[in-house]
Amino acid sequence: MKKGKLAKKIMAVMLCCCLSCTPVYAADTGLAPNVTKEMCSAEYWISRTPNAYDVIMNKEEIEGLNRRIMDTKETHVKDLAAMESTFNGTKLVAELAAFENPSNRYLAGQPVPDWYYDYIRTNISTSRVSDTMTLQYGFVVNQTIMKGYPYKEYLSDTDWDMEWDNEASTGLNVNEPVVVYFYSGDGQFAYVESSFCSGWVPALDVAVCKNKKEWQKVQSTEDVLVVTGEKIYLEPSAIDPALSEKRLLMGTVLPLANDQEGAITARLSWNNYVVLMPVRNADGSFAQKRALIPANRDVHVGYLPYTTANVLTQAFKALGNRYGWGGMLYSNDCSGYMQNLYRCFGIKLPRNTTWQAAIPGMVLTSLDQYSAEQKGTLLSSSIRPGSILQFRGHEMMYLGCVDGKYYTINDVSSLVVPADQDADIEVIRPRSVIVNEMSTRRGSGVTWLDAMDKIIIIG
Repeated sequence: MKKGKLAKKIMAVMLCCCLSCTPVYAADTGLAPNVTKEMCSAEYWISRTPNAYDVIMNKEEIEGLNRRIMDTKETHVKDLAAMESTFNGTKLVAELAAFENPSNRYLAGQPVPDWYYDYIRTNISTSRVSDTMTLQYGFVVNQTIMKGYPYKEYLSDTDWDMEWDNEASTGLNVNEPVVVYFYSGDGQFAYVESSFCSGWVPALDVAVCKNKKEWQKVQSTEDVLVVTGEKIYLEPSAIDPALSEKRLLMGTVLPLANDQEGAITARLSWNNYVVLMPVRNADGSFAQKRALIPANRDVHVGYLPYTTANVLTQAFKALGNRYGWGGMLYSNDCSGYMQNLYRCFGIKLPRNTTWQAAIPGMVLTSLDQYSAEQKGTLLSSSIRPGSILQFRGHEMMYLGCVDGKYYTINDVSSLVVPADQDADIEVIRPRSVIVNEMSTRRGSGVTWLDAMDKIIIIG
């Protein structure tokens, strides 16, 4: 769609809103229709929320929730330590190499040629495997992207979008525990499983422990530092490239070193946290290095108290961040955004919207049988801000109701600006974390409020 045409449409929507006395900002302020600047801060919504600072669940209750999530098959969250330690590598490789070529995929703007998929199949089928193999246990050492196939490029669903990868599955944070099955034929990729997803990651982003005992010991510490900023970076180093300016995304959890004193790469630890950072040795084995995280970084010793105020504060730290399907470009999609945000409280959500909707005892379903008015009444009277709202293919965080409009913050790829039902439907692509209200429409013309069919209330 041409920019001029889009601008005219948005201005027409805003004129209509102004005539109905709804405060809006002009198109050039960079806000969605019916959103004010004041609404773009956590404090605005916290001040409107009763009991926003009350603790919703304590540590023991959160651990119980995590266990129930793992015990529910439909969430696809696994206890990696409880998995069978042996597997049939020959069978698994044959299954992975038997994929059908995805349809309508583009590589650098051109249809993906068959030889590209044939190469991927060969790379999988030549993995060094046997009928009986033993799992290896490791950790992610660099924020990485898990994909459905072992490949480096982006496979888009359009010929014009070079920043879209349809086969990306999820992002994995530094220090994420994984089990390692085997490596691709060229040795460049590892087939791994985290607690919430399985797929291929670059081999250089994973380090393998000596044994399961070492892997479990690393995870056993309760003294941790949690990254609560949307992303932080370590300080640069000329002598330690493995840690220099390393990126750590929100929800990353690192063990604190027992000894917080002493020099690290010629620096004292004063006004720094000393953490144990996972690193990969030249042979692919796991090790830990003491690293410094400055006290000015947005981090927290231990998990954050689980309160509505803290949930909203965390959500708004990502406002304006780019959208990243399946973690592409080291960014989040809608469910990845919620997953990393809730990790700051020690809550381990499933990976995608469907699996999150299977959380036991936490989900209101069958809302598609409600009218829009009934859904609005439910939101304004019974639903706590910070809860997750869903319709098929997307989810968002509920913020509250203002003047009869229901507001959310969400990481969204595409939408239709609020418009009359009879207006032409034109899809736009924010591809960012935004605040918007639920008269926003889907491509089908149905409003988000009408489409909402599930509400996930965590605790």
